[in-house]
Amino acid sequence: MFRISSFCLLIVLQVVTSEPPPPHCRVIPRVENPTKCCNFPKIFKEEDFKDCDIELPNENSSRPGPPDCSKQICLLKKYNLMKDDTEVDKDAVTEFLDKFVESYPEFKAGVEKAKEFCIKNDLPEPKLCQPTKIVFCISNVIFMECPKWEDVDDCKKIKDYVEECKKYFEKTN
Repeated sequence: MFRISSFCLLIVLQVVTSEPPPPHCRVIPRVENPTKCCNFPKIFKEEDFKDCDIELPNENSSRPGPPDCSKQICLLKKYNLMKDDTEVDKDAVTEFLDKFVESYPEFKAGVEKAKEFCIKNDLPEPKLCQPTKIVFCISNVIFMECPKWEDVDDCKKIKDYVEECKKYFEKTN
């Protein structure tokens, strides 16, 4: 999961900026579980992941890759976020994220950036299905705007990386 997220993040970086990142911004610091570094509320329920047979990362297992597209579609359908079996309903995703922000207003900046970049634009490679690309994109953008970093050494590496290199990930006008 981390490798795929890192790859997606670097692809986003490559597309949104005309200035190449410095070498230290091309390699995301290695942290065992970067998702623990941001006190990020769950967007989807754990039971929904289980219902759709999506393996969640845990400390005792190897990192899973992205779920196959049918599993991601299953998850999004549970929230009525698909127009059909292949196309994400971007209007429904926007409304879903707006409701998320009502419960977690401290994440508004990240959600607004995610809506702007991940929903209003056609996402580039890698060759993942549209639902997977959108979910990874939204998660990564919100993570980069994390308002609640955990204060431990590994997390400090990620936080410092994001703060220093984020400008290369943001869309330039």
